[in-house]
Amino acid sequence: MEWPKISAFNFSKNFSAMDILATTTAIAGIIIYFGGFLGNSFSILIFSQKELRKISTSLLFLLLNVFSTLHLLSLIAEFLDSIYNVQVIPNAVFRCQFLLWLQNTTRMLCSFLTTTITIDRFIRSEYPVHSRQLCTPKNVFRLFLIYILFASILHLFFFYPYNLFDAKGVCSWSYNSVFRLIAISIFPVVRFLFICILPTIIMLGCSGRMLYNIQKSRQRIARKTNDQHTTVPTINLSTSRATGTVTNQQRVKIAIDRMLLVMVLANVLAYIITQIPFNTYRIYYGYAGEIDYNQYTTVRSFLLMWSSIYFSIGFYLFCIASPQFRKQSLSKFKSIFFCYRANQRQMTSSRNT
Repeated sequence: MEWPKISAFNFSKNFSAMDILATTTAIAGIIIYFGGFLGNSFSILIFSQKELRKISTSLLFLLLNVFSTLHLLSLIAEFLDSIYNVQVIPNAVFRCQFLLWLQNTTRMLCSFLTTTITIDRFIRSEYPVHSRQLCTPKNVFRLFLIYILFASILHLFFFYPYNLFDAKGVCSWSYNSVFRLIAISIFPVVRFLFICILPTIIMLGCSGRMLYNIQKSRQRIARKTNDQHTTVPTINLSTSRATGTVTNQQRVKIAIDRMLLVMVLANVLAYIITQIPFNTYRIYYGYAGEIDYNQYTTVRSFLLMWSSIYFSIGFYLFCIASPQFRKQSLSKFKSIFFCYRANQRQMTSSRNT
């Protein structure tokens, strides 16, 4: 799991395709990781709000952003080590065992959380009555505990004692071993099943059904609106006021639900586009036989950087896709700014006195 060394790049005028790909990875990686940390911090700030934490979907988004940040941290340590020869901790156990375990565990957790977010919204649209008992923050934490135990135990094989640096300083297992066969050829297929195949099928199926339910709901609302236009309104003043209060509360709930739905659909699309190429290439490497190692590491590094986009783009994608999320973000930033200004004024006045 190595990135191409930046010292090995050919900076002559005649760049090969691999040189261009490697240079693009080195430059784009900095942008993606910096932007990812910034965006994820904003997302965590938004979803940490009390009114959003009460909604299971928002809580799942909060957990997704937290573990996306952890995943980016594990990739940055490898990125700095491999491209710029800066070892965060120059230790084979940390670099080859713990770091790879953390990368793969957090990647699988994010996959499970993304799938669960889609299922959560599907249940809410398909079974609105039962969703009150199923889609709760308490159930989210219970399910997350199962996810983290499963993902952590499944990737414990990375702590294999002989998973160390080889003569070239690359994390590797000894050749002609059963363990190497499992790690290189068998496990990528298992991971592809859990991270790509099953989540993609579930998310596409749930998203399609949600869009169908939305269309049906709009048709029902349109019929009710037409029926109301044909009747004479006979509502007294007190009733209209009460109805107005309920309507305002419903509008807020509908706005939040619509925001979360748009975010779910955008999240599903981003996941499929970014995750399938890298995991497919890992399977190809396990069964390709003889392959140029430098070419493999360059292509793999680029695809790994491409897959990292999903763990970095959430906040920006949600801002583009959902006007309500933009309003929530601006409202939160304004409150932080005003609190900061108030604290500054209080500190200034206390100094003057």
